[in-house]
Amino acid sequence: MSLASPWQGGMETTRSSTRTDRVAAIGLASWDRFLVLDRSPQPGSYAIVTHREEQPGGTTSNLCAALCRLGVSVTLAAAVGDDAEGRALIEGLAAEGCDVRHMRVKRGVPTDACFILVAPSENGTDRTILWEQGARLQLGDPLPIDELFQHDLVVVDVDDPKLRQFIVDLPAHVSPRTQLVGPLVYLTELKPEHGFHLALQHDVIVGNEDELCYLAGTGELEAAIERLRALMPLHVTRLAAISRGADGCVIVTRRDVTPVSAFAVDVVDTTGAGDAFAAGVVYGLLRRWEPARLGRFANAMGALAVRALGARAGLPTLAEVEAFIAATEARSPV
Repeated sequence: MSLASPWQGGMETTRSSTRTDRVAAIGLASWDRFLVLDRSPQPGSYAIVTHREEQPGGTTSNLCAALCRLGVSVTLAAAVGDDAEGRALIEGLAAEGCDVRHMRVKRGVPTDACFILVAPSENGTDRTILWEQGARLQLGDPLPIDELFQHDLVVVDVDDPKLRQFIVDLPAHVSPRTQLVGPLVYLTELKPEHGFHLALQHDVIVGNEDELCYLAGTGELEAAIERLRALMPLHVTRLAAISRGADGCVIVTRRDVTPVSAFAVDVVDTTGAGDAFAAGVVYGLLRRWEPARLGRFANAMGALAVRALGARAGLPTLAEVEAFIAATEARSPV
């Protein structure tokens, strides 16, 4: 059973998006280099590169680009290197409408980069990411905390655990009304107990089932959700949105667990699908939607994002998401 919004207890709204909602994000911007292969290479074998391409990427900057296309006002604080890739990342985000005033250029450090291998598989498409770590925010880097924490929501997506801990400790001292959204992806680099404790210091957490199961210390999603719900009342976390790929997602609150079905689409590349899903969750939070509607919108964002190679090529506008959902519902049996 779907509940009234667990976010702030408000009524669901359907107001149009006019860039009046304000979201700040603190995290990563990376440059993606794709190699499309004719097959997945086995150890000791080879594969033929059929296509290569470079695009802007990075989990946090992908999320920001997705929100901009939905009409949300977004500010990003991240770091890039003093190179062509860094400049292209900043220019690309600015072209999307993102506020890039707090993008920090680090001298003498290359821009963070990923080499992404995409190959056909029995299940459709395989993807392997090789991360060449470069310029990233770290504890001690200057951040405009007062300005960032004036936004409606703050997405905390940094991979430096010390910086992340510093940021999640801030609302109680700087802005008690500030709501934090925490993607789980980089928390899986920590020991499970540490990562789970850090995750529960965000008002909303977003991730996939493998990430949640790792942090909860179990291989079963149901057990992971049970542990999460047992701990939520003891922490600030009010909602968790957990993607399950082709199985849709689960929206977890302190009162209920709402499974939401996936959309069937032809997958070209899954890079950035989780970032698009997270953007859909943030959009639903801004609208104070009920869990089922929030999950359906987030699933649609993730589904549409896999239509093209790269994290941003398939990102939809708000009108495209709404039309996609409406068309799917029209085809569904009554």
